[in-house]
Amino acid sequence: MTDLREQIENAWTSAEEQQSSEPSVATSENNQEVIATPAEVISAPNSYRQEFKDSFNTLTPEWQKYLNEREKEYQQGLSKARNAYSWADKFYNDRKEALTQQGYTSFQDYFEVLDGIANALNKDPATTLAKLSSMYQVSGNNDTLQRQLNDLTQEITNLKGYAQSRENERVKSEYDNFVNAKDEVGSPLHPYFEDVRGEMQTLLQAGLAKNFEDAYNQAIWRVEGVRNKLLDAKAKEALTVKTTQAKVAKTAAFDPQSKKEGEPKKLSLREQIERNYDSLGE
Repeated sequence: MTDLREQIENAWTSAEEQQSSEPSVATSENNQEVIATPAEVISAPNSYRQEFKDSFNTLTPEWQKYLNEREKEYQQGLSKARNAYSWADKFYNDRKEALTQQGYTSFQDYFEVLDGIANALNKDPATTLAKLSSMYQVSGNNDTLQRQLNDLTQEITNLKGYAQSRENERVKSEYDNFVNAKDEVGSPLHPYFEDVRGEMQTLLQAGLAKNFEDAYNQAIWRVEGVRNKLLDAKAKEALTVKTTQAKVAKTAAFDPQSKKEGEPKKLSLREQIERNYDSLGE
């Protein structure tokens, strides 16, 4: 008897352990067991500090997914910005040791000095050369001074070339986005661009427009042909609105009673006699 009881208890314990180790199940509408799918685990972004990671883990999966996607977009944008100006870091780092000895602490510091020298040479070459000679302790014949000046001028030219090249790339990207911009149904956002291209260029070169969009909005009213098209379109739009309003007002003022037949015509005495005589004949 004791052996049988021990066998039953052992079998019961084994069944409980097996059940606890199996995946949780749910019952479907037809009473069939369905293995439950564990919820997706979304980890906090690595860039988060620990206290924010702890708070992140308490959010719903929807918010965790949203914040992860936003963090990825931010990191991609940051990486893109770094790549856009990586040329400046490389330019400075290649000369960092020598420039540090000369007292420069950053690329911006170095660039501002070079730009100041370039402007000074354009305004007053003689005085600037004299100051540079004293600064770099240049002595001897003019050939040595000229050679050093040429080297300095070439370095300034190269640096400005780098900066101008990157600026041209940025402007071209902005220009392409403006020209190819479309609304939600696929129609061009700037349909008169080809008509006002020249006027836009004039406005931008004169500093009268902040960007392509501002130049376009001014140009479409400056170019007579485009202005007339816009005025005609506005006039047609206003006429359509007035016509619609008139139809609505007419419908609202419609009186069904006005469609009823008018009062019978009043007959003269002779007409009454003739009508009565005719009825007797019938």
